[in-house]
Amino acid sequence: MGRINQEIVEYSFSPKLSALYNLNVLLGADSVYYTVSDADDKILVLKSYHNDGKKNSTISNLLKDVFFEDPILNSVYKSVKVGFSTPHQTLVPRKFYIEAEKPLYLKNLTEEDSRNMIDSDSIDTLDLVNVYSAEKNLISLIQAIFPKAKYYHNTTSLLLGFERTAKHSQVPQVFANIRDNCVQIFFFTQQKPVLANVFPFKTSQDIIYHILLVYEQFKLNPDETPLVLSGTVTQDSDIYRYIYRYIRHVNFISIPNSLHLGQQFTGIPQHFYFDLFSLKEV
Repeated sequence: MGRINQEIVEYSFSPKLSALYNLNVLLGADSVYYTVSDADDKILVLKSYHNDGKKNSTISNLLKDVFFEDPILNSVYKSVKVGFSTPHQTLVPRKFYIEAEKPLYLKNLTEEDSRNMIDSDSIDTLDLVNVYSAEKNLISLIQAIFPKAKYYHNTTSLLLGFERTAKHSQVPQVFANIRDNCVQIFFFTQQKPVLANVFPFKTSQDIIYHILLVYEQFKLNPDETPLVLSGTVTQDSDIYRYIYRYIRHVNFISIPNSLHLGQQFTGIPQHFYFDLFSLKEV
């Protein structure tokens, strides 16, 4: 099993009551995160696992190992949601979306691959459809391990999570979520999403390059338009310091107001898990 990076279990959590709890699982490129929450949306459990760096490690193998060895994860829950990240997705306005033409929306983003399938998430509140490609093996594994689960591309949940913040701002905003050597960038103007893209990165310079491209594309002033960060980045990190060289107003996002954290979460940066917490929004 991969190494445990975070493990929080509130004293009020009871394995015997799992059928009354909700399970949310986030699959990164090299990580598995999950939360267990009660009917009052209080998070009782948060755990994260990462691949141990062994050759040929995959997210599918990590998920299988964690599921079979973690008794909390393989309990029976009232509801299960699974979010996962893939590099190829695009947003399509609902009025232009045609189900039978799903592959065409990704034609210029990825080559046809028999190992992948094209799927979509309907985002009704925004009149959008998120079309994406995903490995068939991963989807089959999710369906086998969590047969009653609803699964989503995590761009969908992040979009809804960031929208809640954008609603409270009258100025354009750029959001960036950083996890597992990928940065997901979103742009909102007039409180509506205009862009959502995923980019792999190797260095801090790669991240700011992709972020500044968005500022340039939409003619945004880095001294005026704020950037809101989530994911695995801290204020004392090289990534943050490099971003702050170019963007004047950089803030970390807060946990959704609808969720509640217990005493065991004291000192935990809430923005670290915003993509996981945002699964509640879908």
